[in-house]
Amino acid sequence: MEGLIPPKIIKLDKRYITGMFGNIETQGELWAKVNECYDKNPFSKSDARFCHIYLWDTQDPERSVFFGYETDSAIECDEFATLEIPACEWAIFDLGHLMWDAPNSGEVINWIENNGAYSCGKYDGSVYQIEYYTTQASMEVWYPLDKKHK
Repeated sequence: MEGLIPPKIIKLDKRYITGMFGNIETQGELWAKVNECYDKNPFSKSDARFCHIYLWDTQDPERSVFFGYETDSAIECDEFATLEIPACEWAIFDLGHLMWDAPNSGEVINWIENNGAYSCGKYDGSVYQIEYYTTQASMEVWYPLDKKHK
């Protein structure tokens, strides 16, 4: 991955992300729906950044993306679901304002798998990534890491 700034690696406890599942093919509509439902039924966010979770090898296209916000705990609400993201180490690529030049996810996943002591973490059996967006059009891409066992 030429030209890519190496990620920072951090370890975090489990986290919660509250939002909605949808299809990667209609993610614009999903983003609008999440924001519309949030405006009608706001909940307390632990992080103001909007996040996208991409589940790359899921068998259900209607669960290929999850859009929402981090929360301190699971939220009880008919419109929203809460994902519990397990504690793990993360490879964080801070793209700043270069979000339109984001690295190809497949390249990053291959780099993680072939670059040392880690493999990609999974959620519900799928390799995944989380993208965090700020209101200033800045982006971070987070990949969960599992330690490889020797």
